[in-house]
Amino acid sequence: MLIARDLYTHFVTSPIVSSETVLGETIIQYEVRAYNDVRNLGTAKSYLITCTQRLVLPNPTAYSPAAGARTSYLNYPAILQNSISISDPKNLISTVDLIDYAPRTLNTAVSTSQNTSQSANSSVTHQSTTGSSTAQTNSYGYSASIGFFGDALTGDVSSNVQFSTTNERSRSRSTGTAVDRGSQLSNSSAMTIKDWGSYASIDTTTQSPTWVWGQEYPWNVIQFKGTDANANIALPAFVASRLYDGSIVYPPSELSIFGLDFVAHASWLVTPVKGQADDVGPVFTHVLVYGAASHKVVDGHLTADLSTYLPVTYTSDPLDLPLLALDPIQSSGSGPAVLGFIAPQFDVAPTSTGSAFSITADSNDLLVRGQGFNGVMSTDFSAGTVEMTVSFKVVDPSRTVTLSLRHWITTGTPVQLSLVVNGDTAMPLTRFVDAQEMGSGGDNVSTITLRNKDFSSNDYCDYLQMGLNTVVITATPVGGQAKAGYQIMAMAVG
Repeated sequence: MLIARDLYTHFVTSPIVSSETVLGETIIQYEVRAYNDVRNLGTAKSYLITCTQRLVLPNPTAYSPAAGARTSYLNYPAILQNSISISDPKNLISTVDLIDYAPRTLNTAVSTSQNTSQSANSSVTHQSTTGSSTAQTNSYGYSASIGFFGDALTGDVSSNVQFSTTNERSRSRSTGTAVDRGSQLSNSSAMTIKDWGSYASIDTTTQSPTWVWGQEYPWNVIQFKGTDANANIALPAFVASRLYDGSIVYPPSELSIFGLDFVAHASWLVTPVKGQADDVGPVFTHVLVYGAASHKVVDGHLTADLSTYLPVTYTSDPLDLPLLALDPIQSSGSGPAVLGFIAPQFDVAPTSTGSAFSITADSNDLLVRGQGFNGVMSTDFSAGTVEMTVSFKVVDPSRTVTLSLRHWITTGTPVQLSLVVNGDTAMPLTRFVDAQEMGSGGDNVSTITLRNKDFSSNDYCDYLQMGLNTVVITATPVGGQAKAGYQIMAMAVG
């Protein structure tokens, strides 16, 4: 099974350790999607980044179902503060906007609703019919017979005439009226009091959200954490009575007894500086502050304490946004991913010095990065090694996949291409380019089969894997000739 969103996700699991104490575990996911921002009648290539962080912090004291007297509840989770911030170490991001976050502030909730309903129906119908009928029919009948009886003539003659008249006319009229009105009325109210509350705040300067989770019942740790002269928490009388009534020490909330499992997420819209999309690598910083509470009775007196651990910081690796946001090549039946090496298409265009370049297909399913070209995908090999890394994602395990290159040499010296698929340097593929530009001739197209599962075919192979695949192409002149030239115009995978 393959989950589609995993193709766009960077996932990390890290322990939460403070002062050499393992407090729990955090699971963080960064999901990146390509986004074409066409608002305000413009266009900008942007990325939508959604960070989801799960915090698992169990109570260090395991729950016991056995009955027994209790005089204390120690070091249970009571308060938690977590923040997520995004930074740009290379100064290659133009704008960062926080567009969504959750949870929002949640604590005591009051809900009231009122609905009104009334209905009335009225209907009037009129119908009348008038008419007359007349029929007229004319008919005439004649019959005759003749015969002989001996020498005597015998016979009979008769006639019949009938008249009838038919005339029919009718008229009908019908009218109707209907009136319908309706409304409803209901009244309800509800209130829920949660043992824990969540409060969120936003730093508008850095576009960073911060959440504070805290126990609110029976002891509101967020509000009541002031200390007395003995460094003990000074609780109001109504709160103290919830924890100790003079004979019984009451427990904290169920969340504090069993531990915490909270999830927070935030989404940012990141727009890179134009022409620098390849090098964008934002870094996320997560800062967690954890507080454990205790309350106990000693010599008939209740004491409460709140211990805050040192902040725990996790910093992510730079995220490769174009690579994470790459869409998979569609399943069998659709066309291949096609990329043309034209100037407006480049995220980072090649220069005369052979520096790094990057280009993404319009369909966002093919990404090519490389170096060594001293023109728009042409080179005389004077700028150093020519190398291209082709990246694409595959989700169909059986589809035949080929890599097609439309390219040619610009001098008489052939060029050798070495292709390494998914880092397998032990089995590189080799192709030679020895034809100059011939318009649309077949000599200008090289086809490399990356997967063909037809057992009857001589090209049977499978170099690919599910998810991300890379093909590193290195071009060198045959025989190390100094005078050589190479140019590539287009590429297709599918």
